[in-house]
Amino acid sequence: MKRASMNFETTTVTRRTMLGGVLASAVASMVPSKVLAEVVGVSADGNEYAPKSNKANLYAFPGVQPETTVIAATWPLRLNRFDWSAQKESQVTIHSGARSWDVELPGGVADTAVLELHGCRIFAGSVATQPGVDGVVLKAVIVEVPKKAVAGSGAMDIWAERVLHTGQRQRVGSPFIAALLVEDDGLARSYHNISPSHDRAMLMEDVVKAIAAKGRKSGMAGDPDAYARRVASRLLPDVLHYDPQWPSGFTFAAQNGRHPEEVSDLVVDTILSGSPAPGSPKADVRLQTPFPFFSRDDSAA
Repeated sequence: MKRASMNFETTTVTRRTMLGGVLASAVASMVPSKVLAEVVGVSADGNEYAPKSNKANLYAFPGVQPETTVIAATWPLRLNRFDWSAQKESQVTIHSGARSWDVELPGGVADTAVLELHGCRIFAGSVATQPGVDGVVLKAVIVEVPKKAVAGSGAMDIWAERVLHTGQRQRVGSPFIAALLVEDDGLARSYHNISPSHDRAMLMEDVVKAIAAKGRKSGMAGDPDAYARRVASRLLPDVLHYDPQWPSGFTFAAQNGRHPEEVSDLVVDTILSGSPAPGSPKADVRLQTPFPFFSRDDSAA
């Protein structure tokens, strides 16, 4: 039986908990690199990046319960259903300024854990007990924080990282940079190996080039290079900004947090390319009232 501990700066969850007859401890399970490939953006052969529907995502929004904030990191796993036993441990850390939540979970596609520590509720595991119709399991780490716990701290700069048993690291931030990573393997390799404090020094030029290429392709940005530099300077360092004291929303006008039912792809694609994005994308998840709130939309691709 491992111990769960928490202080103001860091919440570490390592306790094994029996829930519904399933032995679990906190954070999501992990699979070998060739099975996990679509989660980190690389295809099974290691050469191509996965489609947008397989991106990890980060959210921050007002909680269902009054006076709470929800912070969540999710990632879809297209698992090899004939090799469940190959799953290994991984560890997820969600950072919010000086505060962080560290969560780890041994393998198990249906394992979940729910803990309540110092007023924070923490969920880790699959949001559904079975894969969706597309064979994808949505994993999540969800933290419900009382607003009083973050009162007075101002805007939160949130990011997350997931470390596999192989030592491979996946970082999660805003959907803007995530959209660039699926198209640029060099940028992705650099991104997943550094933290936000190094973004401007290490990523700025590559991000500018990627955005400028989108602007030239759309033909809508008058000066693609200048436009790209302005946008990149706003996007880096790559964190999800959220101030609970202000209305939340991920819109063309402003981005304060991100709600899972908001269709952010249109905002992201339009801002990155400098032109209106076509199509009618839909959210991959929907919310439900009971904690942990997230539910996989099985009709989503």
